[in-house]
Amino acid sequence: MTAQPSLGPEEVKHLEFLQAVIARHANTSFLVKSWAMTVSGAFIAVATRGPSWKTAAVAVGLATGFWLLDSYYLRQERRFRSLYEKVAGRVSPVVPPFSMDAEQHGGPVPWRAVALSRTMLLSYGVLVAIDTMTVLFLA
Repeated sequence: MTAQPSLGPEEVKHLEFLQAVIARHANTSFLVKSWAMTVSGAFIAVATRGPSWKTAAVAVGLATGFWLLDSYYLRQERRFRSLYEKVAGRVSPVVPPFSMDAEQHGGPVPWRAVALSRTMLLSYGVLVAIDTMTVLFLA
């Protein structure tokens, strides 16, 4: 078993920068989820008071839009996590010092795999399904 050499101050600072970006992406993802629930719930409440299937259809569209937006942030977060692991583990190819190019150095993260991940399906799939059932019920 070979021991990895300890990280120098530059690598540690690089990891701190990457961790800050990862934390921002995770926070943004949480905010997008909360806004999606709030906005969708408001549109469904308005649609059922009307009742208007068109308003409920807007809720479906908005939930889908939030799903796509959240998928983007989650994909970026995963790219930066991959870059973090490469910097921390000194995995080759060597990442240039202080590189924040997660697209080039972070590794491939398929967009579809992120959008259809278990957490995204549970969050947005259920929301879109409920909104769609409301549209069908009101139509």
